[in-house]
Formats: sequence, C-alpha cells, structure tokens
Amino acid sequence: MTDSETRQIDEVIYREDLYPRIKTDPALVQSYATCLEQLPPIEVNQHNILIDGWHRWTAHRSAEKATIEVVVTETKSEREIRLLAIKRNNNHGWQLTDDSKRREAIWLYAAGTGSTKEKISDCLSVTLRMVNNYLENIDKQLREERKQIIRDMYLACHTQDEIAAAVDRVQQTITDEIKTFTDFGSVSKTGKTHAFHQEPDFTPPLYNVWTFAKKTNSVKHFGNSEQRILDNLLYLYTEPFDIVLDPFAGGGSTIEVCKKRLRRYWVSDRKPIVERETEIRKLDIAQELPPLAKRWSEVTLTFLDPPYWKQAEGEYSEDAEDLANMTLEAFTTALANVIKQISRKQSKGVIAMLMQPTQWRAPNREYTDHVFDIVQAVGNKRLILENRVSVPYSTEQCNAQMVEWAKENHKLLGINRELVIWRLDDWLGSNTPTRSPIATNRTMPLALQDAISQDCNWTP
Repeated sequence: MTDSETRQIDEVIYREDLYPRIKTDPALVQSYATCLEQLPPIEVNQHNILIDGWHRWTAHRSAEKATIEVVVTETKSEREIRLLAIKRNNNHGWQLTDDSKRREAIWLYAAGTGSTKEKISDCLSVTLRMVNNYLENIDKQLREERKQIIRDMYLACHTQDEIAAAVDRVQQTITDEIKTFTDFGSVSKTGKTHAFHQEPDFTPPLYNVWTFAKKTNSVKHFGNSEQRILDNLLYLYTEPFDIVLDPFAGGGSTIEVCKKRLRRYWVSDRKPIVERETEIRKLDIAQELPPLAKRWSEVTLTFLDPPYWKQAEGEYSEDAEDLANMTLEAFTTALANVIKQISRKQSKGVIAMLMQPTQWRAPNREYTDHVFDIVQAVGNKRLILENRVSVPYSTEQCNAQMVEWAKENHKLLGINRELVIWRLDDWLGSNTPTRSPIATNRTMPLALQDAISQDCNWTP
C-alpha cells in the first residue's frame, strides 16, 4: 500500500461482483458516521475500484461527505481485487460470516489459477479441514445458496422474472421454489414459530392503548417509530406471505420485522437512507403509487408513518413537495389523497396510519389534530374506521424548555400518537359481519402446531 490520498466520494467504484458478499449493517454504518475522522482510509486499486472499506465508504456517503481518504493498491486482475478484498475482511473490520466464507471458498476454488485448498485456507483464515468441508458437495451448496436468494427476493416483493434473472434459472424453477417456501417446506421450526407470533415472549395486543418503554429498532432515523407497532399490526391483520406496503420506510425496520414474520414487503421512501439504498425503493408516494400491478390483490396491510408536518420540517429536504414542508391544508390533502388512492388499488385488509398532533413547532404553538382532519378529508365510503389506537410517547420527548412553557402558559404538552386503522368495506364479507377476518384464517395445520409447541414449549 502507498500513503493515503484523497478521492471524491463519487469517484470510488463499488463492484458488487468483485466484493465479498457481506451484508450491509446499517447500525454499524451509523456508528462509523459519528466518528469519521477516526476511521482508517479505505483501500482502492489504481482504477478507484473498492478493495476494502465498504462500511466506512457508506458511512461517508451517509454523512454526505464529498471526499474520503484512500490508500491505493495496484492490482493486475479482477480476481486479485476479490482475493485482496477477502483477505482484508478477514484481517480486520466486519468479518465474513461462515456462510460467506463458504461462498468465497467455492468461488476461489472454481476460479482456479493457483487457488489451492492451502491458499484458500490462508486467504480465509480458516483451517484446511474447514476448507474441505466448504468444498464438499459444491453443487448442493450452490443450490442452497440459490434457494436462499430466491426466498429473500420473494419476501422483498421482486417479480419472478427479476428473481429468475438474478439466479440465472428458468421461471419454473423459481415458481417451484416459491411454492415449497410458502408451503413451509423449507422453513425451520423457529421460522414457523415467528411466522405465527407463537414465541413465548410475544404479548398479543388486547387493548387499543399500546405503550412501549423504549425503542427496539436497530437503525436510527429521524421519525423512526417503535417497530413493535408494526409487529402488532402484522399479528392482528396479516398472514404469512401476505404483502405489507410501507411507503415511508425511514430506517427500514419494516424490512426486519417482515423478514422475521415471513411477510412479503414492498418498502419505499422519498429519500432512502444510504445505509439501505439497496433494500428501500425510491418513490414519492404523494406523487405516484407503487408499481405492484396484479400483486395489489395480495396487499393485506398498508402501514403509513409519514412525516408529522411541522415536526419534521426541513429534516428530510428543503423541497416544497416534501410533506413536512407543505402548508397545513396541502399536507392534509396530500395524505388523504394517498390513502384514497391506495384504497382504490388495495382489495382487502387494512390501511393503518400513525400520526401525532402538532403543537410545539406549530405556528403560535397551536394544537393541530391531524388525525381528525385527515379522517374527515378521507371520507371514503369504502374505508371503514376499524379502530383508533393510542400509542403514547414517553415524557422524555419533552425537553426542559417545553416543560417550562407548559407551566407558564397552563398548557398540556401532547405526547400522544394515534394509530388510525381503516379496513376495506368488503373485507369481512356478507356472511361473517361480526367476526374478525384473521380469526377465521389464523389457524395452521395441527401437525405444525404440535411441532412448534414441542420445539419451544409454547402453550396455546
């Protein structure tokens, strides 16, 4: 390596096909972004192709930095780039998982040109015995890896054509694997337990007041809401492999919860965070609907956690078309239109919107009840108000200045949020007008119930 140099952030080239298959850790990126000056330089080759430092480079992009320190290593081939990247990841930084090391061992061995088992052992910092284990039944391992990609892309709501292109297989192979997956043929007992919310520490929601002591989200993001709010909605209104639509994805907690619960998810944001730009689609829901086509019929839950008007003003952008920067009238109209437009596409299930009144940042500190205004503006006969759930903040949301203002002016500080839940009017059906739609479908085969009960000592 040479002494460090400076590069423009957008000069660095990330070659996914040459980089070890490590999963981005958004929380690690955010941690790095708080101490950029203390991070070592990233490593690139003479053509600015990234060799080492994916999370450091992503942290600089997340912090919207223009430049980054690099060290340059001359490489003679693309194979050498990947070989160096594998070595660097094993020597420091974010380590490759055992599955990733297995994939890299297979790639190195298949690439040939001197990649003996001994050299692979040295490169991956594992024993020769481990390398032999990695390379045993290579075809079987590649099939398992391909199946995992198919399952992951299916949950992320990619089309079968997109999945087939990604794994270079005919569509019938994709169809067969998805059928096996959705029949729980390739799901572990733990996965089945999570899919049906049957783990011992899950507390089913029984009342329309949901309180949470602290956030459990792994990724921080302005406006992030506690992910257990969505989890409760999944329990109440969805089944495994239903589609969940979240067009205000924020930090991406919907992705994590849906993966755990085996729900498909279509998540987007007007400005996806850099840490999850490969997972969160870019879309402004106030301007256009998701291109779900026939899959709209499989959407059972739309979860809306939009900016709370003035409370988020300027936090995401200075754009006048940003919901947080609109006038109150435009904000109310835009959100109501989003709900009405989605209700014309979504044929079953519920639409849930999380919203907080505006007070502290409102003009003259006037209390503005957005929920009341939006419910009135929606006024859609096809949408029936299912419930309004109170989801209060802790008092920690209020700083000392706010508390003093409340005392001086004899005002109540608003720490409440409401989760408004509409259901589509034809969801229950004419034959069962008094029963919950989930109550009629929320059962699984008895054999599966028995297997799960024995596995986790869960008592139904």
